[in-house]
Amino acid sequence: METHTEAAGNVKRKLDKSTLIWVVLGVIIIGIAGLNLWSVFDTKSEVQLSKTTAVSVPDFRLTTQNGEPLTLSDMKGKIWVADFIFTNCPTICPAMTQEMARLQSEFVADPVYFVSFSVDPERDTSRVLSRYAKAYGADDRRWHFLTGDKAAIYALAEDGFSLAAGHNGTELLHSTRFVLVAPDGNIHDYYDSRSKPALLRLRRDLKALLKNE
Repeated sequence: METHTEAAGNVKRKLDKSTLIWVVLGVIIIGIAGLNLWSVFDTKSEVQLSKTTAVSVPDFRLTTQNGEPLTLSDMKGKIWVADFIFTNCPTICPAMTQEMARLQSEFVADPVYFVSFSVDPERDTSRVLSRYAKAYGADDRRWHFLTGDKAAIYALAEDGFSLAAGHNGTELLHSTRFVLVAPDGNIHDYYDSRSKPALLRLRRDLKALLKNE
């Protein structure tokens, strides 16, 4: 026969299990809500370029992972892929940077360049970006990680590249898209870094631009 103490213990165990289940469900729901919010933010301010509309990247002056200045004129006549990341990003940034690293390896013999703008420049100093770049095997002659004035970087993302960048409270939000810039300084197209078909299209477009060089 079950004693009062045993019954109480059984009830407590059931409550503990029930509480744990609700906590886990709560975490999952919050995570899904966060991803949905981030996904909406990722697309809300971005535009789809018409193939007949030439949009040029505006001038900028920022600082590389080596502490050197980099301006738009330094990229003149070059084919380059741009993205917006930050080194403390726990979600999409590592995957984006890994994909950039793959592109760097695949096009190692070609004049293709890469530019990663930090949306957290206050923490992402040149020294921090240098460590981050080395962790991903970045060739600093071809892959620039840029830091500088936060307002200027956000304006460049939103007004220059038509990519989302901003805050949700203390959370930093930014686009997952890669941007291919042609040698004439015009944006060629956008590519979702999470989409395999989009990344295949990026590779095809890079090869097509290289053929026209």
